Order: sequence, then structure tokens, then C-alpha cells
Amino acid sequence: MSEKIPKYFINDLLCRTNIVDVIDSRIKLKKKGKNYQTHCPFHNDKTPSFTVSYEKQFYYCFGCNIHGNVIDFLINYEHLNFVESIEELSFMHGLSIPFEKNFIPEKNDYFKKQKLYLLTNQISKLYEKNLMLTSSAYDYLIHRGISKSMIEFFCIGFSSFTWDLFFQKLHIKKELETDLLNNKIISINKKKKIYDPFQGRITFPIHDKYGRTIGFGGRTIKEILPKYINSAETNIFYKSKQIYGLYQVKKKHLKPKYLLVVEGYIDVIMLTQNKIDYVVSSLGTSITKEQIKILFRNTNTVIYCYDGDDAGRNAAWRTLKITLPYISDEKTIKFIMLPENEDPDTIIKKEGSKNFQLRIKNALTLSKFFFKNILKGIDLSSSDDKFYLSAHALPLINSIPSDTIRIYLRQILGRTIGILDDYQFEKFLHQKTQKNKILQYKNKPTLMRTLIGLLIQNPNLSNLVNSTKQFKNSKIKGIPIFLEILKTCLEHPSFNTGQLLEFYRNSKIIHILKTLSTLDHMIVEEKIQNVFLDLLKSVYKKDLEKRQEHLISKERIYGLTINEKEEIWSINKKLKNSE
Repeated sequence: MSEKIPKYFINDLLCRTNIVDVIDSRIKLKKKGKNYQTHCPFHNDKTPSFTVSYEKQFYYCFGCNIHGNVIDFLINYEHLNFVESIEELSFMHGLSIPFEKNFIPEKNDYFKKQKLYLLTNQISKLYEKNLMLTSSAYDYLIHRGISKSMIEFFCIGFSSFTWDLFFQKLHIKKELETDLLNNKIISINKKKKIYDPFQGRITFPIHDKYGRTIGFGGRTIKEILPKYINSAETNIFYKSKQIYGLYQVKKKHLKPKYLLVVEGYIDVIMLTQNKIDYVVSSLGTSITKEQIKILFRNTNTVIYCYDGDDAGRNAAWRTLKITLPYISDEKTIKFIMLPENEDPDTIIKKEGSKNFQLRIKNALTLSKFFFKNILKGIDLSSSDDKFYLSAHALPLINSIPSDTIRIYLRQILGRTIGILDDYQFEKFLHQKTQKNKILQYKNKPTLMRTLIGLLIQNPNLSNLVNSTKQFKNSKIKGIPIFLEILKTCLEHPSFNTGQLLEFYRNSKIIHILKTLSTLDHMIVEEKIQNVFLDLLKSVYKKDLEKRQEHLISKERIYGLTINEKEEIWSINKKLKNSE
């Protein structure tokens, strides 16, 4: 119970939050009628099938069927867990989460995170101040060509060679030192001496999208290995999920046309200094799936620019293979191949900004880079080599979700090895037709599915139900769920669809409710109430008919009691009146 967030607070958050604003800040929405539409961010969407309803505070994709409220969107889009999505919404509204009674703040993840945000920000400020007090560190950055304005823009700092020197020079309070130790930002070695993992290093703060310091990269100013280190992972810092410099890019470009990915911190800083202000780093040469998703959430075109050595070239190919499953008709990648033993920092100093811009303009497209690399060492006059090529290329090509790009690359491969496949489009169209038929069959509406679906999508319909007594002993499948939803809607008259689904998030029926919440009933809005009432009557009539059939069957075999005869007479009368 110590970790539980009260339902009233979650409901209040949903009342305060406009799902349209949250989604529009991440994906550009276009008004269409009373709803909003865009291309679905969760699948390769050729026509806008992702719909967001302000009225229902609910989103739904007619292509891949993903759906939910604003909490579900953050979970699916930002890859957060439930509690993290609540934290995100709370932060947006400047609220603190009121946990239920008997919780211990020191043991609660939320409070641990807030403490870490505070401490990492405090030590970042200390590092920045220390840099200005340490001539050797400051001179190192100036020697590397980094300007004072960039030092300030990226909040660059320095950690002294010993903690004692750092502690005394900056007049750090003992209370802060204790907090830093308790949160493992600094440590005690075997000799019982306090040390900072970044001691003797230039520090590069890593910020989240809100500008909060969550961790650091560190670069030694002496010949000490490793040259670069990163913060250890904490509740707020996961290296595989962070992009260095993205916060700074977003300060200048809310929706950058493209993002240029480089390897190092200084690469990012030097290119930014040279007016190329859409540069980020993946905190090393090995990019992760989570980082690729973050990049594509912020731009449609990612350009990779790794160092011009074997490690950089290998990293570029490895990155291509990891990125392929996230390519779509809108989302694509390019590659800049630097000269031997050059990196972005050195090449821009030699060539200048204009020449580097030309490299960006002439970056290799996905297809050119793919075949340039996969054809290395291949003898196209050899049948064995052709077989080897197709065996290695096809699995990579098939991992691309975009049908158009996948077919295009297959055609290039076919021409390369001398095999032309003219039936791909016909096959593709046939598969699409069959898939649509299966979906239509699966989503075929029934009486109860339509009734429950209408209620979930329009909770205010509950006000039309005067009594539920007639359904008390009903045997119709789905009636218990309908009555349960009806009861909740009547108890919470202000609920919209998003809030209703949130209420049942952890219940056994949530999957049924989510499915029914997305049904397209093909009913014009003005007639929804009448259809709902007609369905109620139809369900009641169907219930009566079932009871009637049971009693008639019983009469033929066993006969009926006086009460049962009166009941069948009453049923007959009700059915006649309903005609």
C-alpha cells in the first residue's frame, strides 16, 4: 500500500489534462470535424488513421487498433510505466503525488527521484562554478576551441582531482555531502576516503526533456583511461534511454527537420558552436532501440555521422541494422562518411561550417548506404556470392515495416543479383485484401457489444436508463458487464471515456472494455440516444423470448406451475405490447 496512488488523484489529473494538447505536443494533429487526426506513430501509416477525441479524452488508430486515454498514450509513446506516466502528468501540472496513508517517503520511488533531481542539479551547479575556479580545466576547453558561450549553454563543469579540494574550495555543507553519499553520487573508497567518480574530469550534464540534470558524462584532462565515463544508472538516469544535447536542440527547434547523431560530447558542442544546432549524441558508439524511438519521436530524418575509423564504420553499420525496424514512409535515415581518422570535431575545424553543411546535404541515403556496405567483398559473377548476398540482405530488408521501402530494396537486390520479381505488388495487394477481410470478420458487432460499446463511448447515456430491474435475472451474455459499467457511469456522471477506462485499468474486464471502446458503430451523433434506447428494448425483448422458450419447452415435458403459467401469460402480453 505504501506505493499506491489514490484513484481520486488520478481522476483529477485526467480532468486537468487535455489529451489533444499532450499528443499534439509530440505529434502534429490536424482538426477533422470534432476530432483530430494524424499518421499513427505506432505503425507504418500511409493515410492518417490515428484519431484523438477531445470529447472522450481518448485516442484510437483504425489501422493497428491501438487505443486508450492520455496515460496509455504516455505508456506506449514515451515507453513509461504506469507510475512514471502519472509522474509525467503531475509534473506538467505542477502537482505532487499524494500517496495513501502509511507510506514512507524515503522508501518511495517518487520521492527518491525528486531527491535525485535536486542533488544532481546541485552538484552540476558546483561543477560549473568549479570550472571557473580551475584554470587548467578552463584552459583545456578553450584550447579545444570551445567558446565561453557554449560552456554556459551546455552547463559544462569540472570536478577537482580530490574531493577534499572540491569540498573546501566550494564551501560545501556537510549536510549536502551526506545526501550525496546516501544517494551514491559520491562514494567512499577502501581507505575510507570520499571520492567523486568524475574527479579530475570535465563534466557534461545530461538533461531530460524538461531540462532537469539526470546524469553526467566526464572527460579526463590528463592521459587517464578510460578517456570518457558516464554516470552509473539510477532511478532517473538510464544510459540506453538518454540522448545528449536533445534538450538544447529543442530549445531552438521545437520540431527539428532532422537530427544529426555523433559520438562524442565535444562533437555535439563544436558543431553547435558552428551554427549546426541540431546535433545530439547517443552517449557512445552503440545506439539502442530506445534511443532510436526517441530520435524518431522528435524528427522524421536522422543523419548518423560517426568517426572515420574502423570503429566508427562498424558502428554505422550496426546502427543501420538496429534502425531498420523503425523505418517508415515518413521516417528515414542517412549517413555521413567522414575521411579516415577524422571526427566531427576535427573536420569542422579544418573545413568550416559551410563545407560540413555540404556533407550533410550529400549524406548517403538508406538504400545507398545499405548496398554500399552489404556489397563489400561480393563477387557478382559468382553464384555462391550471389546466394550469400541474398541470404544476408533479405532478412535485413524484411525487418523494415514499410511495404514500399521493403519492396523497393528487394527490387534493387533483385536487379543486383539478376533476378527480377514482377509479382511483389500483386502479392502485397492480395495480402492486404485478405487482412482487411479478417479484421472485418473479427470486429462484427453484436447486440450486446454495440450496447456496451455505445455506453463506454458515451457514458452520459446512463442517464437514459430509468431502471435495471428487468435485467436482474437476465441470462444474456454481457448483461453483468453492461450493468457494472452502467452503475459506474451513474456514480460518476462527469466521466468521459478516458476516465471510465482508467477506472477499470486493473480489472478483469479491462480488455473487453478497451476493445468495445474502439468499435465503429456507423451511427450519426444525433441518433445515438435513440439507437441506445432501441437496443435496450431489444435486449429486454430478447431476454423475454429466451424465458418464453424455456417455459414452453418445460410445459411440453413437465407441465407448468400456476405461477409459471401466469409468468408466461405476462411475457406474452409484454412481447405483444413491444411490437
